[in-house]
Amino acid sequence: MKLYQTYADRLTISANLSSILHRARDIKASGNEIEIAVRSMLSELLPLKYKISNGHIIDQDLNVSKQYDLIISEHIDHNPIAHFNDTTELFFYESIYLTGEIKATWNLKNLEDSMASIADLKNRLVRKGIDSKTLISGNQEVQLDVELTKNPIRNPLFNFAFAIKEDSDFHKFKNLYKLDHTLKFQPNITVILNRGIFVLVNKEDLQHNKLTVQLYPEYVTDLSSVEWKFIDCSQGGRNLAYLLFCISQHLNNVILEKPPYLKYSASLLDLDTESLLDLNEL
Repeated sequence: MKLYQTYADRLTISANLSSILHRARDIKASGNEIEIAVRSMLSELLPLKYKISNGHIIDQDLNVSKQYDLIISEHIDHNPIAHFNDTTELFFYESIYLTGEIKATWNLKNLEDSMASIADLKNRLVRKGIDSKTLISGNQEVQLDVELTKNPIRNPLFNFAFAIKEDSDFHKFKNLYKLDHTLKFQPNITVILNRGIFVLVNKEDLQHNKLTVQLYPEYVTDLSSVEWKFIDCSQGGRNLAYLLFCISQHLNNVILEKPPYLKYSASLLDLDTESLLDLNEL
């Protein structure tokens, strides 16, 4: 864990620099300091096939998401749609593995904003779900007679929240972690570097002293079988390692399809029959 503690210490230093910038009233630079540090860390630790960036997601109908502090996308087969001078990028929805919210301090407002962001993305943007029995080899899809995942689809979106420390009113926002219709809009996991981790666990296994984390809250069908728990741990290296392992687990298990470029181009160019001219009219 010493390796991960070294990375945790680096993030803590970035948070300290961020607070100096915040007191100097450079709010934008203050927020960027921690976000850039987390993205840089993940770029060092994850394989090159994944692009770690920030920006917006767009679907085939040209619905655009809010800006995400962190986006991990497919990096080998296709690039973002656009890259802007402030490092913000625009991504095809089909190319996205996960999104992350990165904050210096985790508080009630940040949790509410994170849930609203996840709800907006899942309610407004659309991409095709890949069947749980599908295997993709090159450009070919192969349908098997067995399910390859416990999830209904093979390309679920993973959303996490990360902060360096908790707000002084820590107890106020814990009640937002509820077992109701909002469960699908909760971050899959929430990691507070110097305090611990919010995870959804299997209640029956817990009674037998076994910790089984339900990594995809939105697919839980029996709410009575799970409950939110907080892993109380002040060792930043351990908390960071857990986040990295969860991200790696997701990346290794998920498969993505290539974006349907022609459909995107038709939407972007607003092509319809009225725009077609007979060659004799030119």
